[in-house]
Parts: sequence; C-alpha cells; structure tokens
Amino acid sequence: MKAGRPSRERHLAAPSVRFAPDFARRLERLVVQLAAARERREGAGGAGLTGGGDEFVGYRPYVMGEDLRQLDWNLLARLDRPYVRVTRREAAERWSVFIDASASMGVGSPGKLQCAAEVACALACIGLRMGARVELLLARAGAPAEFAVVKKTDLAGLFAFFEAQRASGERGLAAILEQRRPPADAGRVFLIGDLEGLDPRAVLALLRRGRELFAAQILAPIELTPPAAGAVEWLDPEGRGRIPVMLEPGVLARYGEELDRQLEAWGALAGHHGFAYGCFRSDQPFEDVAAKLLLLGRR
Repeated sequence: MKAGRPSRERHLAAPSVRFAPDFARRLERLVVQLAAARERREGAGGAGLTGGGDEFVGYRPYVMGEDLRQLDWNLLARLDRPYVRVTRREAAERWSVFIDASASMGVGSPGKLQCAAEVACALACIGLRMGARVELLLARAGAPAEFAVVKKTDLAGLFAFFEAQRASGERGLAAILEQRRPPADAGRVFLIGDLEGLDPRAVLALLRRGRELFAAQILAPIELTPPAAGAVEWLDPEGRGRIPVMLEPGVLARYGEELDRQLEAWGALAGHHGFAYGCFRSDQPFEDVAAKLLLLGRR
C-alpha cells in the first residue's frame, strides 16, 4: 500500500481471553521441558531456578520429572515413598504475578491480554512445579485489584479466572501496584503487560535484596509494525464501535521514534538496576515468552 493512499484496513480488538483446546497440553509440556533444563543446569554445576545449594530445611514428596539426585534414598528405603530435599529458599519461595487488564491490553490481534494470560498461567505452573506459592493480581475496571492464589489441583479454576476477565478501563499495572504491593517475602515478582503509563520509579520500588524482578512488555504486532500511511478503521477495545483513524507519514515517523526511545529506556533501566526485562509480540507462542523471560533473570 503506497504512503498517503486511503485504505479501509481494519484492526480488530481482542479484549477477552479464550484458551485453545490444546493449551493445557502445551502448558504441561513446557513445564516438563523447563524442569529437564533445570536438571541439566544443576548437573553442570549451575544454581538452577531454585537456587540450589541453599540451607537444607526438610523434605517434600517427589514430583515426577524432578532431578533424581535430590531423592533421599534412606527415606525411600524406610518408607517406600520418594521424598526430595528442600532448601530454605524453596521452602519460603513465593511468586507474585501482576497482570495488566486495562483497555490498552485489548488493542490489536492477537490480543495482548490473551498473551499475558497464557504467560501468567505458564509462570504459575512453573512456580508450582518448583514448590513455590504463586499469587496472581489483576485489576478490573472500576473494581479493586482481584487476587487469586494458584493451587496445583485447580488448573480449571486458573483458566476460569482469566476467561472471566476483559481488557477494559484505565487501571493498568500502575493502579494495581498502588493498591497492593508484593509480600515482603516474595522471591520473584513478575509484571506482565504493555507497561503503558507505568512509572519506572514504581518498578524500582519493587527491588530488594534476595528478590528477582521480571518485566514482560507485550505489544501487538500493529504497535510494533504500524500499517502504512492512510485511513484505517480501528475497533475500540471498550466495545464502543469503529473509530476511523488517518495515519500520516509524519505521525508514523514520530511514533516509531518514540517507541524506540521507550524500548531503549526500559532496556537501559533494567540493565542498570539488575532486573529482567523483555519486549515480546502478542503473537509469540507463550512457551517462548515464559522461557525467555525466566532466562533473562539472574542465574
């Protein structure tokens, strides 16, 4: 499409969350793969995702797929049941996952909220596999931050929690953090959203000794690669109908410059203060986003 030539392109909004029939199967496969990767790192002498080498505090039942070297063979012989050693960090591990569900998360297709929900589910299952207590926090329009504790036996409840959400209102990550801070003992804190309107100072306030902070910025393909100049028809994620928008070459150029500046600023902030940051497309497979985000964290 030539610059300046009118068009009637439509850019659909995706404000709701719907999990595909194969999502649970993909989720389980991802958790098993990451558990195997953790075993390989620990076998090579790395600390692994659970901070291996911390003070021993007790035992818990063995979970299929975990490193057999953690088994206590004496207990297995005496009780005829497998148990693994638990370190102090694993025993006290707590994850807080903050999810943006504001109207801006409904922009574009695939929806950013859909991607955020899939990634949050993946992180929750990974955390549970590591023995952590996982908490999800999400803000809905006109309501206090909604809170959920994820349990191993309630995967259906986790899916229902997200499928009841809709991208709406202006209450993004900044509003959630104003209402509710991560618990003091949260070892890992995740921020998932487009980071729209989020003050970097609010992010830095989450940093503390012994905690890992992860920020996943999710943007729709149309935000990263806008259409050529011309007239486009935008669907409002709030459900208020179609909005005609005229894209001019000068406006697109300024938008691209501002986007580059923001992405560079977040990257520089993360690098300087030592937290994990990644920018991801909403059409990326959730497996890639979750795995890459965790790999960005400290080893």
